[in-house]
Amino acid sequence: MADASALAQLLDMGIPRGRAQAALKRSKGDIMAAAERVFAGEFDDIDSDNEGDDERRAPAATGLQTPDGSASEPGPISQRVQDVVIVDSDDDDEPEDFGGDFEMDDFVEDDDNPRMQDPYAGIFFSKDRVERIVEAQPEEEYADVVTGGTYGKNVHVKILSRGEWMSGCPEGGEQSFLFQLYNLLTEGNMPCSNGCGYAFPRSPADFFALFPTFPDYTAHLASIIQKRCPQCNGKTCFACGDAISSSSPNKNNGKGKALPKGEIESLFHCSNAQGVIIGVGLQMIEQAFHPQPSLLTAASPSFPPPKKRKIKGIMAKFLPAHGGSVGDSEASDSESDVPVPYFRKNSAAKGTGYSGAINEDRSGQHAAEAAQAATDAKTAKLLSQVCVYLPTLRRDKTHTSDYMVHPTALAHLRRRSGFVNDLLRNDSLIDMSNRNAIYIALLDWLEVVSNHEALAPMLAMPQMRPTKVEAGPDNDTLYVTYDGSPSPREMFETIVIQATAALKGLSSTAVVDKDTVVSPETTATANPTSPSPPASDTEQNSALQRFCERILTAQQTIDRQLVDTKGRDFVERMRASLPKIYQTDSSEKVTAADSEEATKTIYEQWANKVRFQYCDLHNPADADQVTYRHAYDAEIRRLVGIDAPRRSLAIAKELGTLTTNLPIAWNSSIFLRVDEARVDCIKAMIIGPKDTPYENGCFIFDIFLPLDYNQRCPNVKSMTTNGGKFRYNPNLYADGKVCLSLLGTWSGPGWIAGKSTLLQVLISIQSLILCEEPYLNEPGWADQSGSKQSKAYSANVRRMVIVDAIGNNLKDPPFPFENEIKTHFRLKANAIRAQLDRWKAIDDSHSIDTGGHVPSAATVPAGSTATSSRFTFDGAANEVRRLLDELAPVSVAPAAAPAAARRNPARFGRAAKNGTK
Repeated sequence: MADASALAQLLDMGIPRGRAQAALKRSKGDIMAAAERVFAGEFDDIDSDNEGDDERRAPAATGLQTPDGSASEPGPISQRVQDVVIVDSDDDDEPEDFGGDFEMDDFVEDDDNPRMQDPYAGIFFSKDRVERIVEAQPEEEYADVVTGGTYGKNVHVKILSRGEWMSGCPEGGEQSFLFQLYNLLTEGNMPCSNGCGYAFPRSPADFFALFPTFPDYTAHLASIIQKRCPQCNGKTCFACGDAISSSSPNKNNGKGKALPKGEIESLFHCSNAQGVIIGVGLQMIEQAFHPQPSLLTAASPSFPPPKKRKIKGIMAKFLPAHGGSVGDSEASDSESDVPVPYFRKNSAAKGTGYSGAINEDRSGQHAAEAAQAATDAKTAKLLSQVCVYLPTLRRDKTHTSDYMVHPTALAHLRRRSGFVNDLLRNDSLIDMSNRNAIYIALLDWLEVVSNHEALAPMLAMPQMRPTKVEAGPDNDTLYVTYDGSPSPREMFETIVIQATAALKGLSSTAVVDKDTVVSPETTATANPTSPSPPASDTEQNSALQRFCERILTAQQTIDRQLVDTKGRDFVERMRASLPKIYQTDSSEKVTAADSEEATKTIYEQWANKVRFQYCDLHNPADADQVTYRHAYDAEIRRLVGIDAPRRSLAIAKELGTLTTNLPIAWNSSIFLRVDEARVDCIKAMIIGPKDTPYENGCFIFDIFLPLDYNQRCPNVKSMTTNGGKFRYNPNLYADGKVCLSLLGTWSGPGWIAGKSTLLQVLISIQSLILCEEPYLNEPGWADQSGSKQSKAYSANVRRMVIVDAIGNNLKDPPFPFENEIKTHFRLKANAIRAQLDRWKAIDDSHSIDTGGHVPSAATVPAGSTATSSRFTFDGAANEVRRLLDELAPVSVAPAAAPAAARRNPARFGRAAKNGTK
């Protein structure tokens, strides 16, 4: 039987017992050789519960490349560390078919440009991949460490265990490198480099002590990294065992600016030190992002209740924060924090937020924001401190480890960069700019990673993130399930789109069309001699501009490095799979599929492409002056020549967020069109939500952002009124007035200056006004859910929707949503036909009441519909069916670069676009 201590060490690495025993038997008890055999794949065919079967497969290549381009074979770690360098590749593999997903594999570019070697070339990555890994369940270990750092005394610190050090979804030969470096730095003695016979004892506390702060850790390492021999007085590097010479690092040979100060030169002596510093630093970053430790339990499939096993260590803290589950338990509460575009509850709407105090107590919100700012500042500081030790050729003094990156540094950066996606998952440019400290630190991090040829490819790799933890085959192990997720580069594209929109917003609103031709009447209100704005406003605009420009620079740098390492074809395929802003034209048809589920997918993909677009909203029919096809034409023209930096800043931030955050779903969506030169001039279309009287109707709203936006709410007017005849809701008047407390048109919690957003207004209209029982939106009637009056009101709304929001929009789609309306109705034609049948079954056989008032309890039940015009349900429904049959498909294509802000649109002689409705 294998030695118990040797077996325990292999189990601590997460190796299944059966494979561990077989490897020890084959290696004659040599732990290092046994571990390398397992990590090389020799025993992958042995099930985790197969005790001792040593049948095995041929060894697999590690995938970590050496200078000759071949996969590295097991050998002394010092040799392999020195061998890992960046080289050119002669690989002649053909490119893989992406098949609609972004998957990473190495292939040769069609052109003759040479490429640098990707360390993970030949390894297949996919965001659809799922892996179930056996990992060690570490026991927490603490030690008293004497440090010369901040404390200058004994410090009781946690020791990073081997299992935590090696945790994560492995690729190639990563586990072998991680295992060997940990063993090298924690076990046995290190001989003096001069060969005098003296040896320095090692312990896990030397390199793997988790101090309260990263500077404390690096100060501790600096105090022990250079060992002076008491016998020969020679200096030896405690990390690699080599002699330390008096020569300094390469000077003035970097390729750019120096990194922030804070580096300790002695810690750059070798790649071993680099590997352990980056690994421990990333562990600290993970803990900073997920600081709440918890003990979570899971019943083992191999061990029946009542005995339960505790899942401890890094997975217990890390997994719940990512929405993963433990055992068979429900997903964590953190899932409830994920924003969803459209909620519709079965309970009746209790009005549209009109009740409650006008001045809400926001002390809790302010406290949360202050706590978030403090946490961000602390985490940003940690990111900048660890960033100093990342390999880079851009510092003033480069080191050997900047060129020869340690394999464990690569492994940890690949496994433990989930915080990058965590931050990029925040797709609100408003929030990102408000949390400036943490996102500036992130951009600094991405700048270093994207400028190094060995690190940049990782930004295009789909990340493997833990989603489930289960009890393993024995008390010392766990089953951890890792699911693929989008790469940082893919998630970064959303931020790039927002930054581009924000820069356009800043340039379009800083000084609004000073040369535009307008009438004297409309310019009378402008004050060109108004005093200059406060410096703080201009400085904030400049800060946002710099922030957005850094985002675009980072994107360009990442893509340039990917061209060098993965090839131009790879980057072009990647870009084709990334989100982008589209425009509608007639080049490619969008048609429904045979099944409803497939049609839903087509619809949502199409809607995501066209939800936000720039367009020309000016009226080309007016040759004498610039006017706009917009309800707020006069207000728009009054702001010509007004310089309002604070407004520009607010609009720029909101445009950035709106480009990628408008809710899109089969059940209900929101589309936005923004004038390409006057971004304060906006039109919105909201699709009526499912299971409401507004279902699948198209409701158009004209929106104008006034001079003091966002200190004041936007101006919003409903344009879907059947020519001013239909009042669709107690809060949607026939004259276009929209009653909403956010808009200041009703009492209740209103617009919060500097905080509320246009997106909140749009979603409030979508979910609170276009609701299941609009009758209940009238104050005082909220307790009449399900009453005859409410049912009659909803039936009347359904008839109006059929006639106008569906029928009239089919006949004459309003500008600028012509193509979107046609595509919406074409893809949903079958669903709308079924909807008409459902509505017919619950119709009350009355004609439409176009009086534009809320029916009273006395008149509605009696069926009185004395109005100026009448429409029957059957007549309107039959007309809609006929119009649906006549629809032709339309198409979607990528948008061209937005046109430059026009100085005088009337000079361009633009033709009218389908007129104005």
